[in-house]
Amino acid sequence: MADQNRPIVVKRVKKGAHGAHGGSWKVAYADFMTAMMAFFLLMWILQTATKEQKAGIAQYFTTGTIMDSSTVGGETILTGGMETLETTEAAQAMPFAGFDGSNEFPELSPQRERLLQQEKDMFDRARIALEEAMQSDPALMELNDSLVISQTKEGMQIQLIDLLNHSIFRSGSDELTPNGFRLTGMLARVLQKMPHSMVIEGHTDAVPYTGKKDYSNWELSSDRALAFRRTLIKLGIKENKITRVIGKSSTEPYVKSDPKAPQNRRISVTLVSFALQEEEKKEEKAKNK
Repeated sequence: MADQNRPIVVKRVKKGAHGAHGGSWKVAYADFMTAMMAFFLLMWILQTATKEQKAGIAQYFTTGTIMDSSTVGGETILTGGMETLETTEAAQAMPFAGFDGSNEFPELSPQRERLLQQEKDMFDRARIALEEAMQSDPALMELNDSLVISQTKEGMQIQLIDLLNHSIFRSGSDELTPNGFRLTGMLARVLQKMPHSMVIEGHTDAVPYTGKKDYSNWELSSDRALAFRRTLIKLGIKENKITRVIGKSSTEPYVKSDPKAPQNRRISVTLVSFALQEEEKKEEKAKNK
């Protein structure tokens, strides 16, 4: 009788769902398909890209950043002191976007059209390198409006322009300010990679110079252009690449509506176009005949 009153216990075993019915494999599969789609998209882009585009992609992924805050200066500039030449020279060896790891350009083709296309590519790469250099350094970002790059009939023109609170040279002097030296150091790194000859021009505003007797804006603009040339050479630019140094006083104002504006005080460097160099050589040969 005791066995008949004993309660009956029923054990129900719950079987867990098979792993295949979970969601984790779907996430992994989605990641895999995304990676494969990206891979095939990359293959398609590389198949349709031109040689120049492929070279640009390769340069972007191999060179990394242009320069950091230590490349053309460092703490000395940020604290108001003048950076040392050794610091700038050490930074010149660092790679930056726009140029490949060899820091050299390929041998130029003798064909004129191809030569001019290669030159255009060089100018574009130099522009990118300069613009990214300005953005990569917080101290240089404040001077962004001081760098003006333009294309002229002579070639590529790069100008370092005075701003109201940021001068390239000390007032009435041919001595570079810390900001001016910083910009010059950054510019020298790019100019070193360019095979073009250069023309340097010094410009002043229309305010008469009164610091010395028998000394005017003509002398000041010439002295500043020469001082800029000496600095570039110290920073590694070859002397024979600088073919002309000119002082233009206030004859070519940057702000034509206001000849006394601070922006008129500037240094310009023109990378002379290969086409113009070719024409000059032909003219010289014709004169010598």
